Amino acid sequence: MLAAPKAALAKRYLPLLGAFAILIWHSLQFNFVTDDAYISFVYSHNFAEHGQLVFNPGEVPVEGYTNFLWTFLLGVLMVVGLPPEIMSLVLGTAFALGTMALAMRLVEHVSKERSAWDYVAPVLLACSSGYACWSSGGLETQMFTFFVTLALYAYVRADGETRFYRLLGISLALAAMTRPEGLLITALVGGHRLALNLIRDRRLVPHRGELTCMAAFLLCWAPWFAWRWWYYGHLFPNTYYVKASGKASPGYAEQMHANGRYYVWQWLQHSKALYAAPLAVIGLALAKPRTSRFVFGSLALLVTAVYLVYVMRVGGAFMGLHRFVMPLFVIVAIGSALGLRFLTGFLPAGLRGKVGAALACIIVIVFARSQYQLTSESVRWGNWKSDRGIDTPAYLALYAHDRSLIGEQMRQCFVPEDFSIFGGVGAKPYHAQTKGIDVFGLVSEVVAHQVPRTRPRAGHNKWAPDALLLKTYNPSFVFHCYSLHSDPKKPRINCRGNFWQRNGYQQMTLHVPGLKERGEYYTFFEAKERAASFRETCPGLVE
Repeated sequence: MLAAPKAALAKRYLPLLGAFAILIWHSLQFNFVTDDAYISFVYSHNFAEHGQLVFNPGEVPVEGYTNFLWTFLLGVLMVVGLPPEIMSLVLGTAFALGTMALAMRLVEHVSKERSAWDYVAPVLLACSSGYACWSSGGLETQMFTFFVTLALYAYVRADGETRFYRLLGISLALAAMTRPEGLLITALVGGHRLALNLIRDRRLVPHRGELTCMAAFLLCWAPWFAWRWWYYGHLFPNTYYVKASGKASPGYAEQMHANGRYYVWQWLQHSKALYAAPLAVIGLALAKPRTSRFVFGSLALLVTAVYLVYVMRVGGAFMGLHRFVMPLFVIVAIGSALGLRFLTGFLPAGLRGKVGAALACIIVIVFARSQYQLTSESVRWGNWKSDRGIDTPAYLALYAHDRSLIGEQMRQCFVPEDFSIFGGVGAKPYHAQTKGIDVFGLVSEVVAHQVPRTRPRAGHNKWAPDALLLKTYNPSFVFHCYSLHSDPKKPRINCRGNFWQRNGYQQMTLHVPGLKERGEYYTFFEAKERAASFRETCPGLVE
């Protein structure tokens, strides 16, 4: 009795394994952890070791992350001895695979029958450079994308089966606890449902399933939100006050919007969404009003339009291959599959299968070829040049690699009383296990709330004045003012080092074997009163 259903289930999901294999291979071409991921790792480590979701144990908590659920999950795994450097990659890939399976199920459901078309969207995602890159990277990108896709799936299913409303509420809550943009998705889902109720169903009062959805969302999200507000003391994460709050220099907003438009344009080109858009619109828009395809398509188009406007308004992001718009990768892939299926439906029944299969294969092959070239260029050694503030995956990997080596070598250099000013505040403090804040203010309330926005680059919007850093923190080490170089006698400091020298600091240079970017010598500033003990404990010091 059970053999037939099991055989049918295996036949149904077996082709998906091929797409899974492509995605795993593709993500391993990147196989890196970006520096920003280590910010979460610091919080996860302090949660596992000290029971505190803080960057600096023993100090007032500062919410310097925007991915609570991801950070918390990695912290729980650290409690049982599983390191985040590995688990973030495993989980990122696992969530990406789960999203691919949901994409298949969505196409299958809105099409009302199973066919080979169900596998086109997962294969397109597996071939996508951006999707593969951020299955790696160490960040919460694919976790968020999974919960958004799960919410879309539950929403479509709930339109005909009320038992899915609870899943919808929970998945939206989990998305909102993973990234702040989850609340935007929640608002769009709620607005779409209200419009359907008014226009299609001619009612305003929510039914039992919708009330269940709202209750499930609030029961998951509201207690967490109340806790984080109490724990960190602010309505929004500290990163919000860095990126979107406070005075801005003249022309700042215009430049940020221009950067956001460029970021979206780059996504449209690199992901080939620009060319897939007509096909996706056909697949999403041309449907009868009371069908599942219409419900999904209208919501997907709404999410895409609003999300792109939001991304342009906030200036995009500084990491290459478009992790900030990852849920839209899924929508475009599903829309393209539905569009192809819709168009081939006009062919004679005898030709429909063969022509459709041939067309799908051609599109997948052409797309895969373009993405293979993009992946190869993205990870190419030496491809480190920023494109209007957007860093390549090759540079992101290099940056984190070098800061990890510096942090590992300097771990024994620090004492518990030390406090440092960092530039990149991820890999170096994580591996060094020392306290500090970053010059951008991501983990500093002082910088986030007192410094104006002068740098129109997403994630790097503020730069704390040296005088403020000295007065507020009196640091033992100054790492944001530094040089990486190949000649131990000729450092090229990237800032006005004379300020620190006038205020009791001196240059120190370490030899760190294995640094790749500009040489194996690392120069920074250290308080003179720390110099004697530093020389006794720190390996690689160049006299």
